[in-house]
Amino acid sequence: MVTDLHILIVEDESLIAEMIRLMIEDLDYPSPTVALTKDSALKALEEGKVDFAILDINLKEGMEGIELAKKANEKSIPFMFLTSYSDQKTLEEATHTKPGAYVIKPFSEEELMAGIEMSMMHAKGYAEELIPIKDGHRSIMLKLDDIQLIKAENIYIEIYTPQKKHLTRMSLTSFLEQLPSSQFIRVHRSYAVNKKHIEFMSKSAVTVAGQKIPISRSYRDEVQLRVGK
Repeated sequence: MVTDLHILIVEDESLIAEMIRLMIEDLDYPSPTVALTKDSALKALEEGKVDFAILDINLKEGMEGIELAKKANEKSIPFMFLTSYSDQKTLEEATHTKPGAYVIKPFSEEELMAGIEMSMMHAKGYAEELIPIKDGHRSIMLKLDDIQLIKAENIYIEIYTPQKKHLTRMSLTSFLEQLPSSQFIRVHRSYAVNKKHIEFMSKSAVTVAGQKIPISRSYRDEVQLRVGK
């Protein structure tokens, strides 16, 4: 574990901020800086003494976490988001800032550690190998190559792997924005597939993991062009 990482916590709920601070110290990181407001967070980022930032997406004044993420990107500071997944529109906007990870409230010390480690991998260029998701009450990391297909189900998506099917609350569009477009392709409003797991493709359907997935007319040309089978 990297023990000399100077972490900034941006969380406007003082009790939650203190809980995160204690978790970080328990993980053997140096005592972090805590910012309860956007202004104090901006000051910490500007001073250049931050190696990593933990940002709550929704501060009391609104989507301030997203603004802070943009500043972190300007300073080349890796960061991750804390979110309750309560506002899908906000989450989709947050995705464009390219966070290293999302940690879903409420979370455990193990989930916080996984988010930090995932984010640091992201900063080092390994982000396309793993992706964090919330499966039930657990935050886990999936290997991208293990993802076979993704299916939209109302406000959830089902993520199929050889081991099991994972269910997480997120739109298919938002999830695809976190995946490498060179590897994953949308074939239908409700389906996306991993090109590496395509077993057979016709003009109207693609077979992945033994499942026949329809290719809608609106995606047909792009699928034929990108898959080329």
